[in-house]
Amino acid sequence: MKKTYLFEIRAAALILFLVFSASVFSQTPQYYNSNTGTSSNSFPFNMSPGKALNTIVLPGEFTQPSPLPSGMKITKVYFRSNTTGSRTYTNLHILLKQDVITSLTSGQFYSGAMDTVYSNASATIATTQGQWVSIELNTPYNYDPTKSLIIFAGQCGYSGTGFSIFNSTQSGTRRVWSVGGCPFVPYAGGDGAMCDFGVDVVPAGPTICNYYSSQWCALSAFPVLPAATYFSAAAWLGDTLYVQTPSSAGAGATTIYRYKYGGTWSTGVPCLVAVSGASLSACNGKLYLIGGGSSVTTPTNNCQEYNPATGTWTAKAPIPVALAAHGAAVWGDSVIFIMGGPYTGPSANTYFYRPASNTWGTSTPFTGARRTFAAGIVSGNKLVVAAGYSGSAYLNSVQIGTIGSNASTITWTAGPNTFTTLSRPAGTSYNNFFYLVGGDTNGTAGKNPFVKVYNGASNTWIYSISSNPNPVSNIMNGIALKCTNDTVKLFQPGGYTTVGTNSFAVVGCGPTFVGLQNPTSEVPVSYSLSQNYPNPFNPSTTIAFTLPKAGNVKLEVFDVLGRNVGTLINEFRTSGNHTINFNASSLSSGVYFYTITAGDFTATKKMLLIK
Repeated sequence: MKKTYLFEIRAAALILFLVFSASVFSQTPQYYNSNTGTSSNSFPFNMSPGKALNTIVLPGEFTQPSPLPSGMKITKVYFRSNTTGSRTYTNLHILLKQDVITSLTSGQFYSGAMDTVYSNASATIATTQGQWVSIELNTPYNYDPTKSLIIFAGQCGYSGTGFSIFNSTQSGTRRVWSVGGCPFVPYAGGDGAMCDFGVDVVPAGPTICNYYSSQWCALSAFPVLPAATYFSAAAWLGDTLYVQTPSSAGAGATTIYRYKYGGTWSTGVPCLVAVSGASLSACNGKLYLIGGGSSVTTPTNNCQEYNPATGTWTAKAPIPVALAAHGAAVWGDSVIFIMGGPYTGPSANTYFYRPASNTWGTSTPFTGARRTFAAGIVSGNKLVVAAGYSGSAYLNSVQIGTIGSNASTITWTAGPNTFTTLSRPAGTSYNNFFYLVGGDTNGTAGKNPFVKVYNGASNTWIYSISSNPNPVSNIMNGIALKCTNDTVKLFQPGGYTTVGTNSFAVVGCGPTFVGLQNPTSEVPVSYSLSQNYPNPFNPSTTIAFTLPKAGNVKLEVFDVLGRNVGTLINEFRTSGNHTINFNASSLSSGVYFYTITAGDFTATKKMLLIK
């Protein structure tokens, strides 16, 4: 048995070597629009002060060596270089978007929300003249071959030798570029130059997070905040929860705490200005702390940006008006909406901020001025404004705003009322679902112990989670959702009871709830563990399994020496078909084994990671 096992490992190692070698020496994309462009241009990679390029690939143009099929997601993008050399870029980022348009507007960048698929504070790229150069995306992008692919690539400066890219001339406006470096402002023109551009793809597969937790965990299950706080602001960025924490009396502070799931709290880099009642939004790989003041009643127009790659805060363009106790939501990882507030004079105003250009704009106001309310975004483009305080009364009204082709236009309609009037609740959202958490029900004496869940697809309130172990208010922007091990979990740090608290309450226990679980056509008749797909993979793959009955499931990953390198799940799962996304970005190339244990069933399969 040992000889057989060693043979399998050696064979797998040989396969690994051969495939890895091919991936190093071959830089040809799976699909591309052209590899015959004879002109070349310095935009955006050969301008040392920085440059941005906005370009478009039309439907049906990814035809080489064969048409790009539907049902795929882009994992790498390619440009064809006319320069040999190496250089290191500052803040290199790539955004993608699909639209039905077939031409850009001369003198303007694409105005719709775009998805940030790659962001690197310091990116080193080596190129060979006449060869393709690839950039692996941080976030894969689902591709629809019936729509145009809009690309925005920008960098804020480089050291070394830049590189030009090949292009050919097409009809219409295929290219718009910036006047200079960061922040990017479009040049007053455009042309038909279309760069040689390619992509690698994998099957799009299922939604990464399929399940939603249904119960609060015991307070003892998670570490308390280092200090009591309320009027705080919270957001997940990558694997870290950031919380800007005013004092235990709600006074403005520069304190930032950080938490990684399953770990402990640590102190982060202080923000520039002490605030209370601000909002914190993760957008384009950075954090934006907006508004707030020395107290919630003294708003400011501050906008503070945190870059985790450099560990620094930077003052950005101020909000058009001073705000605190407002609502915030991120659209398409490129636009931040700021609504309502301030605490001292409730409004229905809506503003939007574009981090890429560091600019503010004014959008359509909603109906029913308010402050200290819950806000979020569902179904991709629907803003939610729920409950709050009008200046004279607690509210139960809800406004749903459908964002237009760009952020400057929103169509607002009345949504279904909340279950009771509330002020100072929290709001957050994931995919189609908006969570309304806590708040005051009857002055500051009554706290809402429920989480209510709104479904943007059906425009109804569909679920209720009771028995919050620490029911609080004054947390409008102070909670956050995260998908962890294929399950959405809610995190509530701090808040106000009759004083500020440091409790860390989490909805992350119990079975998933019925209204949100992805439906399956039937209950499986037996246990099974499927081969991961894709395999080989880099860096993510999907593992599927079936359960004929509900119970605890453990899914673990081991290296060839039998060491556990990750536990993907160890929790209750309902009967049905399940998928787990495994991200191995922190592991080295090689052979790994994954094992499932569910009831009396256990099974193991092998997978190959290639980087």
